Amino acid sequence: MTDSEKLRRFGLDKIALLLLLLAGFFFAELIVSSRGNFKLSKPVSLQGCGLAVAVPTGGGFRRLSDGFEYNANEFQLSCVLQIDNDEGVIIHWEYFIVPFETTVDERFQTQASVIGGTIEETGSEKFGQFAFDYAKIVSDSPDKSGKTTTLLFSGITQLPDGRTLTLEVAQKGQNVDLAEKIFRSLAASVNFTPDNPLADGRKLLDNFRQKDLADIVQKKGRQNYYYIKNYTGQALGFTTDAISLKTDRRDANSLTAASLYFLHSGITSLAEQSLLRCDPNLQNFKWISQQSNLLINRDLITSIELDREGTVTVKQENTVQKFAFTSTMLPEMLFDAFIESFLQSSFDSVMVDTILSDGRITPALITRTELQKPAEPNVASAVKIAFSGIDASQQIIYFDSNGEILLSEVRGKISYKLERTEKDRLAADFPGWLEKLEQIGQYILKNPGTEKE
Repeated sequence: MTDSEKLRRFGLDKIALLLLLLAGFFFAELIVSSRGNFKLSKPVSLQGCGLAVAVPTGGGFRRLSDGFEYNANEFQLSCVLQIDNDEGVIIHWEYFIVPFETTVDERFQTQASVIGGTIEETGSEKFGQFAFDYAKIVSDSPDKSGKTTTLLFSGITQLPDGRTLTLEVAQKGQNVDLAEKIFRSLAASVNFTPDNPLADGRKLLDNFRQKDLADIVQKKGRQNYYYIKNYTGQALGFTTDAISLKTDRRDANSLTAASLYFLHSGITSLAEQSLLRCDPNLQNFKWISQQSNLLINRDLITSIELDREGTVTVKQENTVQKFAFTSTMLPEMLFDAFIESFLQSSFDSVMVDTILSDGRITPALITRTELQKPAEPNVASAVKIAFSGIDASQQIIYFDSNGEILLSEVRGKISYKLERTEKDRLAADFPGWLEKLEQIGQYILKNPGTEKE
């Protein structure tokens, strides 16, 4: 090959490489541009809350879950777009059931600190149905090409039901021109229907506190006993509860509820005993639960207390948690009484936030259900309950004509049945628990406040 041919070949190689680079940049820009022309998904509804939002769809956007998922007092919905290893977009909706303890500005400052960025812009603007407080946060960091920018648009709005909705759109890369466009489009997609099960649950809870709770408890005069069985009919344990309303000079109209359960299945052997005292309108309560792992002989005591200022304090071992008590919250110990109030109401579906014995909060969607093939005779009505964020995700409770629970079917990661029975049968099958069974009834026969804590 002559020198001139070598030079010509060298020049052609350079031109070919340059064309390849230009083509690469062209196609990269084409991909980013095409993804910038995103479409919005159909409304994604948050069941029971009257809320629906959208996420980007097509163009490489991928939803991380089919719908909202519940975790640690918030519902979350996320979507991502991966452009390459160093570039991408993530969208994050959050719906909080507990009021924020920080201000909007403090939240934005925390977000800026997390990504090592600065707040370049803040404002308040109406997008569609709602006004959002928002912040534009920018962070620059070096990469192989010189600099990568992370742009975060964060917005927050208060919904009419007292809940908080937030939207975060973060983009990383050198051409961060999508984040604001996506943020504005999604914020405008929010739709809220005020006539919803959560709103009805608040109305029913208000009536329950003011009237129904005291009326229902005064009519109850016996302790309830249930077998815990698997779906082959094997008895795994039992549960018992009792509730009463008493009046004395020191503590007028004091309500006391007590419960006990024992479960032995496979490698699990657990027991829990709970005692709750409150006034009938639930302006304050004190609730002590002792859970025992009988296999390792370990006890865990949880104290949950609502003070007159509306703050719930949860104490467990060396941890203390506080949150505001809202008009949609209900202690688990009073859940069955509330279901009875629901049966007496005109509502077809309500939603409440149930406080569990360990301090967690799980939203519960309660719906009347048609009777198909009752598993028990004398069934007059049934209620279906969908729980968020716990192992037992669905429960169907069957009632007789007097509103007494006959059977409960629980399905989820843990599935079992509760079958109504009598004390003598439980005592015969679980003789070692006779003293504890009797103790539950004794709690409510005593004057509230006279027994030792």
